[in-house]
Amino acid sequence: MQTIAELQAQVAAIQKQINEQKAASKREVIADIISRMNESGISINDIQRKIAPVKAKRPKIIKYRLEDKTWSGKGKKPKWVKDIEERGGSVDDYRIA
Repeated sequence: MQTIAELQAQVAAIQKQINEQKAASKREVIADIISRMNESGISINDIQRKIAPVKAKRPKIIKYRLEDKTWSGKGKKPKWVKDIEERGGSVDDYRIA
């Protein structure tokens, strides 16, 4: 029966092999991408120009919360907000400070 230390050494050796395989695979993919870019006459600058105009999405600001349900206050009212209003309640009671 193997000791815990021996098993941990085996796990470490296997993890090292996994990391080496991932690195080799990554190098192959990068080489393939570069080759395809060269064949098509695409440069890094071409890619950067295509990416630059893309604006990052701003995170939604949550204004109302009921337990795990949230709403930003924009767009169509969710069912839980409609239910509150149908019962005569106010969504403002659930506004986040």
